[in-house]
Amino acid sequence: MSDRTAMPMPNMIDATIAAGTSETEIFNCTWSGEICSIEGVMYLQCADNTRFRVAQKVPEWKEGKRSWQIIPSTDSTAEVSQVTLVSSEELPSDAEVADICELVGRVIQLGKRNALVQFKIKRSEQKTLKLTLLNSQNLNLKLSQLLKVQAQRVGKFLQILSAVSLDENQGSGAENQITPISILPTVEPAKKLPSPETPPPNDAALTALLEETKESGWQLAPAIKRRDGWEWEAVLPTTGKRARVLIKGEKIKVYEYAPEIKEIVDLESDREIKFDAQNNVNTRLIVRPLGAAKGIGASCFQVFIGPYEIVMDCGTRPKGYDPLPALDHLQNPNLLLITHAHQDHIGAVPVFQARFPGVRMICTPGTREIAHVMLQDCLKVQQMSEDSPELFDETDLERTLFRLETQPIGVDFEPLPGLKVKFINAGHIVGAACIYMQYGDRSILYTGDYNTTSSRTTEGLKLADLPKADMLITESTYGADNHPNRKAQESALLEAIAEVVKKGGNVLVPAFALGRAQEIILAIRTSAVFHKLQIPIFVDGLVRAVTDVFRDNLTLLPQSVKNFAQQKQEPFFDPNSPSPVIPITSPKQRPLAMAKPSVIIASSGMLTGGPSIYYASTLLERENSAIFISGYTDEESPGRLLQNLNTGDTVTLDGKELNVRAQVRKFNLSAHADKVGLTQVIHRVNPQHLILIHGSHEALHELSRAGDLKDKYYIHIPSVGDEIVYGQAPGHLSARKLVQFDLPTEFEVNVEAEVEGAWIRIPEEIVETDPRWQMLAETGVLKAKWEGFHLKLSPLTQRDIVVEEAIASGEDCCAVCNFFRAGKCQSEESPLFSFSVDPTSKCLEFIRKGVVVENKVEPEDEEEIFAEEDEEIDDFYLLPEDEN
Repeated sequence: MSDRTAMPMPNMIDATIAAGTSETEIFNCTWSGEICSIEGVMYLQCADNTRFRVAQKVPEWKEGKRSWQIIPSTDSTAEVSQVTLVSSEELPSDAEVADICELVGRVIQLGKRNALVQFKIKRSEQKTLKLTLLNSQNLNLKLSQLLKVQAQRVGKFLQILSAVSLDENQGSGAENQITPISILPTVEPAKKLPSPETPPPNDAALTALLEETKESGWQLAPAIKRRDGWEWEAVLPTTGKRARVLIKGEKIKVYEYAPEIKEIVDLESDREIKFDAQNNVNTRLIVRPLGAAKGIGASCFQVFIGPYEIVMDCGTRPKGYDPLPALDHLQNPNLLLITHAHQDHIGAVPVFQARFPGVRMICTPGTREIAHVMLQDCLKVQQMSEDSPELFDETDLERTLFRLETQPIGVDFEPLPGLKVKFINAGHIVGAACIYMQYGDRSILYTGDYNTTSSRTTEGLKLADLPKADMLITESTYGADNHPNRKAQESALLEAIAEVVKKGGNVLVPAFALGRAQEIILAIRTSAVFHKLQIPIFVDGLVRAVTDVFRDNLTLLPQSVKNFAQQKQEPFFDPNSPSPVIPITSPKQRPLAMAKPSVIIASSGMLTGGPSIYYASTLLERENSAIFISGYTDEESPGRLLQNLNTGDTVTLDGKELNVRAQVRKFNLSAHADKVGLTQVIHRVNPQHLILIHGSHEALHELSRAGDLKDKYYIHIPSVGDEIVYGQAPGHLSARKLVQFDLPTEFEVNVEAEVEGAWIRIPEEIVETDPRWQMLAETGVLKAKWEGFHLKLSPLTQRDIVVEEAIASGEDCCAVCNFFRAGKCQSEESPLFSFSVDPTSKCLEFIRKGVVVENKVEPEDEEEIFAEEDEEIDDFYLLPEDEN
């Protein structure tokens, strides 16, 4: 006996087939799963743990596994974006039900090679639906056909299983007769396609899964073409198990994702676990940087959280002398989590996999797709360059990519018992994510690289997506800078390019192959200026391969790119557009790219390698040409060197001495957050420990001094190998500063008016227990100052009184000297340098304040900087209540 429930919602839509419904008006979509609520948002979670956001609000629902009548909404790539619940009925817990959708609809749009099909589905007295499905069977479909379709949900997509054409004939004896005609797979004539691509061997993949797992019922996602083979993601709906299959010729591999474990098992008895001071594993949290500390490169972090040792990122340095992070610090890692696919974050993952072959590695789907290209390029560079040691081989690379698991952005998962992990969109490049981890009472957020501003290829990080955390590890690339408006910079770049090519010149835009290059291509393709110019755009180097990944994975890109692709079919490479985008496929074609006015987008962005060096060495000596740098350049890179040169200077590039005649300019299209964005993220996460990494010395220390960060958080700027333990303050903080973190920052006071004035009464507990009050009232004299409607109280110490008296005397003395600070002499020329001095004294190096000194002394050592800041006397403010 079933328990059928209609969902309580206004204007309920009946998706079932009612009696008397025309055969041309059929829509029935039945999925099994259960309703769950995550942070107030409702989802339908299917048997394979795939979740779909529920479109309407459902105040009450039946718990447990049920069979649901739903109406899916799909985007232009056939991904189901959300579902509308219609009704449900009880489903036995052991029932094995495929998620099926049956419909009759007319084909209104076909994607490239018929891979995507959009249907218009009419329903009697109800709203017409439009759904896009995957044509993975390569059925021969045509526009305007009326089809009866059976589709199955595979992951987040609806995949066509079968289609029958309904040929509507008007006959004398019958009205609107329907003749079914089976649709067969497309077979192209041999003359059009001399070497037709063999369809993916789905049956062989299913057979391999059955033999390896001894379980039937596996469902395959659409096959992905890899080098020399095919790859599938698979799911077993009855249990939610996931697996991956790779077929290369006669060679077949199957990888099963680790099953979800609910309790801690097999923790090695001989492993040394570092507990916290209370010997409590639930509160243990320790971080050790293995790279990207006090610099950029080889990002890698060892984290002890609860009973686990987790590694986050494992990248390489661009320089060949010391490319790897300090992996020797690793003991027995349980898990590797990866933020994104730039080489300084993933370049050493194959090395990690070779050293710890049994450890799970997890990233986002976008990162894994791009990793195929980026890691292959890493291997290629190692093999071709004498300066780069070969860190891994083809076997290591293939094993790493095959075993690299994926988890979607924005969904909690539990890779180890009790360890909650979530990938959060970072807005840096496609697939980039921040990593949030929680175990017991402790939590940590590692940002990787991120950007709070959206670009053409990715949505920016949203502050609302960030949770609070006990520790925050944040990049600091632009900790000392504020970015100009991104759209204005993009417009300026396009105008500068147009100006050069109009005059008959060539423009080279050295660009990062991943992200930046695709942004510039899209900007040019959507520019009205370039539609009129009709200038060819050549793309060379690693840019080609990465752009191919973008083309094959439009679901990973913003909706604007999906819409553009739907309109233009080809979003990136289009030789038929007014300004054709043409990939360079051979070194022999490169001279032709510079033979006439053109734009060349080539890697690398810093001119440290790749074809951009070839083009730069030619164009630099042409007066009518230009090289436009589009983003970050390392201090020692040729790209940074060029920015500091003037016309007529000489420079050595790729072993050639060149006279600079071309125009060289820098535009800021950075994929990193600036100082404002960084501080916004820090305050949003509100950690106790703030760990600053991935930045230059200037950027790290400028960010540490930004706003009130040093007054609110324990700030760490660690070196490689340093340990940051939760609850332990940085060693540079004075006892006085530590007190401020442990004591309240606000309290109420009473103002008592009298005939001759007023008393400000401080609470007794503050006077008796707060050491800051003792400092404030040391001399019994306070200095009061109005700042707007705020009354500022500052302590006058004995030293302050002496200094004020010396200043009031009008004499030349240390108190009014330009080098007098914090009671010490800061003139390196003085015999009193760095000593505490009497404010009334004077030496031969005396210069009165207000006189400009060319070589102003600034402390270089970070310990000195922090110590001097701690010596400053804090001000106390009395604030009136805000007026309504």
